[in-house]
Amino acid sequence: MSIDRRTLLAGAAAFGVGATAPAIGQSMQDIKFTLTWIPLGGFAHIFVSKKLGFWERRGLNVSIDRGFGSNEVCKTVGLGQYNFGMIDMAVMMNCRAKQLDLSAIGIISPHSPVGIFSLAKTGIRTPKDLEGKKISFSSGSGDYLLWPAFVKSSGIDDTKVEKVFTEPASHLKLLLEGKVDGIGNYYASVAPTVWAQGVELNVMLYESYGLPMYSLAFTTLTKTVAENPDLCSRFVDGAMEGLAYTFLHPEESAKIHLDMVKEYQGVPSNIEAIKFGVLVNNAMGIAPELQSHGLGYMDTGMVDKTRQTVIDYLGATNLPAGERMISNQFAGRIKLTDAEWQQARQIAAPYIPKKSN
Repeated sequence: MSIDRRTLLAGAAAFGVGATAPAIGQSMQDIKFTLTWIPLGGFAHIFVSKKLGFWERRGLNVSIDRGFGSNEVCKTVGLGQYNFGMIDMAVMMNCRAKQLDLSAIGIISPHSPVGIFSLAKTGIRTPKDLEGKKISFSSGSGDYLLWPAFVKSSGIDDTKVEKVFTEPASHLKLLLEGKVDGIGNYYASVAPTVWAQGVELNVMLYESYGLPMYSLAFTTLTKTVAENPDLCSRFVDGAMEGLAYTFLHPEESAKIHLDMVKEYQGVPSNIEAIKFGVLVNNAMGIAPELQSHGLGYMDTGMVDKTRQTVIDYLGATNLPAGERMISNQFAGRIKLTDAEWQQARQIAAPYIPKKSN
């Protein structure tokens, strides 16, 4: 299914959305949105929504700012500096424990991208292969905070893994130069850059070894959900229409991203990294509950598993029940057909990490 400027309304109908273009003379509502990090290729759906007018058609003029991590999104959205943000759900839940009253209003990545990454030539393919190896972490990062849970679930001997701590900006350099055997990090942050340099990468996600968690989601103030549900609905619908487009049109999505984010233009490795970023996000974004209920839908069982992990490994206390930290009322209006889901899975299949035993 192709959606461009000439077929926006037809595309909306095809995705099961009845939204129409704003009436002539209708004023647009300015909305501030923050990404969780710099505009990597995995965020292409946001720029697709902006470029192809999926928000504009719903009366929203959405400005997009880069982020500085999920913890910062908690603060800026929690303090009302942004209307909406993109955030890791576990971090959002941890912020709820600190009295920042945010709610998740649509899942983007139902699979957690946290894991250990190594160059293929190291031969690190299973958790046991990490024993006797040097692995780099950043103190306080999600991959390190969840490391004890991964150790427990995978059965490796933690005392046999040499752990070194470095700044996040140094991780890839150390890995590519062979100064460490692997790094703890996030799939979308590592793989596209490494692949863009023509280097093979082994990917070992924690979720493959007993730690399933929800990851990136859209968030806003719980107060906004209660008092302005129409705004939330229009924002989520526009964003999810962009996400649906990237599932089916990754090449076009990467081009739109590059057109919108000027600083990436003209550097071949950046162009390749953006393309791979779109495909990694697609791979992390496919889940049965989305096919059954529509894009953005959050399975309460997975929400509860994420909540329990936050309690067990991030030390959160006095957390509300999982269902009180999310809202599915805006999810499911953007849907793919069964045939389109099959197409999306075929496109994403080479980028879905396989568990090695």
